[in-house]
Amino acid sequence: MPQQPEGNMELPDYTDVLRESEKILRKCFKEFQLDEVFLSFNGGKDCTALLDLTISILQDMYQQNDIARNLKVVYIRTNGPFKEIEQFVTEVETHYGVQLTVMEGDMRDTLQSILSQDGRLKACLMGTRRTDPYSSDLDFMQKTDAGWPQVMRVSPLLNWSYHQIWAYILKKNVPYCSLYDIGYTSIGSIHNTWPNPSLAYKSNNGCICYRPAWYLADGSLERAGRGPRPQGSNGHLIDIISDDSQNGDVL
Repeated sequence: MPQQPEGNMELPDYTDVLRESEKILRKCFKEFQLDEVFLSFNGGKDCTALLDLTISILQDMYQQNDIARNLKVVYIRTNGPFKEIEQFVTEVETHYGVQLTVMEGDMRDTLQSILSQDGRLKACLMGTRRTDPYSSDLDFMQKTDAGWPQVMRVSPLLNWSYHQIWAYILKKNVPYCSLYDIGYTSIGSIHNTWPNPSLAYKSNNGCICYRPAWYLADGSLERAGRGPRPQGSNGHLIDIISDDSQNGDVL
């Protein structure tokens, strides 16, 4: 279950970007039938927030509480997934009443396989934000680039900040992967993802601990935990310890 922010931690307002995203989603499902759209899911915070918001919009548009079962959600498994992500994917299916289609492989080939397996698909919902690599100039609805399988990319969360995503998740009690509780802020594979060093602190007994992801003061450091294996002073991977009793600095 999601932890709740403690102390005097302040979460930013997301009213304006939420309205913007709702507008984009309604536009998408007016231009495309439900069976022509799929949501790309990887277990991360952004696509989980998008899944939650998409289901909410569909329930309103279709006036059907179990409409989620008709939404195609594709879990694109990375090479070397965290066991926590795999577990979370199962939790998502139960929580939202969706059945995820699992795909693996290179992104371009995977997209081609998805479209080949279901010829009805014309649009893909993505949890992309402008701070993601190569995403600063994207439009909310934009065809894939030349040389890629052709599909409409729909990115309702483009203008959300890192902290607005967490505000939505925490205030709406949206489920999220447990790795975010122990300092992970951007999750890829076990080969390239580590707790964010900006969230590290020493506990009273001298151990290295990590605050939850939403305590990251500078959102631009979201991907600071991506890259080569971090080393401690003794040459070994630093210990990962979650200490909920010490939350440290606030946003």
